[in-house]
Amino acid sequence: MTKLRDPVTIENTLKVVLGTLKDRAATATGRDAGYLHNMSDPAKPGQLTVRDLLALDLEWRAAGHAGYPLSETIGLMIESSAAERFAEEHAYGQLAQSWLKESCEATPLVVEAMHPGATVQTMETALRELEHADSAIAPLSASLKKRIRHAREGPIDPPDG
Repeated sequence: MTKLRDPVTIENTLKVVLGTLKDRAATATGRDAGYLHNMSDPAKPGQLTVRDLLALDLEWRAAGHAGYPLSETIGLMIESSAAERFAEEHAYGQLAQSWLKESCEATPLVVEAMHPGATVQTMETALRELEHADSAIAPLSASLKKRIRHAREGPIDPPDG
C-alpha cells in the first residue's frame, strides 16, 4: 500500500537518496540501513541528524550526482515557511514598491509638463502617470496605518495557543 506523503519533505528526499545510493548510504553515515529507512518514514519516530544529512549529501555527490538534495530540500522548506510567515511584510513591501515605481515614473513627466511650452500631449501623459501614482497611495497608506495600529495596540487577533 502506498503511503500518502506531504510534498517537499526531508523524508521524501531521503527516500530518493537511499534508493539511489543503496548500501553506500549506510557506509557513509555509519548507520544501519534499517535505521536510515525508518528516518525516511514520516510516520516513524525520529528524524535524520544533521551529520547524517551532510554525509548523505556528500556521498550523493561522490556517487556522481549533481547537487545536494537533502540540503536543497531544507532550503526549499525554509523558503516556503518564510513566504508564509512573512507574507504580510512582503505584501507591504510590494505596495511600497508599486507606489515608488509609479511616483518615479510620474516625477520627471510632471516636471517636464510644468515647464513653459509643454505640449498638451506631455501634460496629458504627466497627468496620467500622476494619477497612477495617486492610485498607488491609497492601499499603501491604508497598510501603513494598519502597521501603525498594530505597533501601538498589538495584533488584533489573539495569538494561537
